[in-house]
Amino acid sequence: MVRLGICPGVNRDEPDVPVVMLVVDPDGTPGERAVARLGDYCYEGDGVFFLLQTDGWAEHTLDDNRLVVDIAVYPFALGQIGVDSAEFSDRSAIDPEATLVLRAEGAVDLELYARAAHATAVFVAGPERTLDEVLACEDDWPVILALPPEL
Repeated sequence: MVRLGICPGVNRDEPDVPVVMLVVDPDGTPGERAVARLGDYCYEGDGVFFLLQTDGWAEHTLDDNRLVVDIAVYPFALGQIGVDSAEFSDRSAIDPEATLVLRAEGAVDLELYARAAHATAVFVAGPERTLDEVLACEDDWPVILALPPEL
């Protein structure tokens, strides 16, 4: 099951800035498996992988203290990682051409969320690893997803 959190220390350049983060299981649901494979399609940065906003993004919806994060990816990008977009029936409200492959939700600290960076970090790790272990491992490079484009 995908895990959602907001944690400082994800961005080494701005360690005090909180970041919305997801941890997906590479052997989890079809959506988790698809998102786990996105790193193979991303551009490499300094200890991170970037998914271009023209290929996909993270949509945030806040209702009271409940945050919903939807990962939207265009079918072409999914095809590049061997994922058939037909496996997923939901579409992005931002751009119906984009497929919603994963939804994560949970209660969040509103003050922490208000200070969070405008990006979502996605880590790949099995359920046996804690969030602290994932963050502490320098070999675990996150995929960074921007917020949706303005169409």
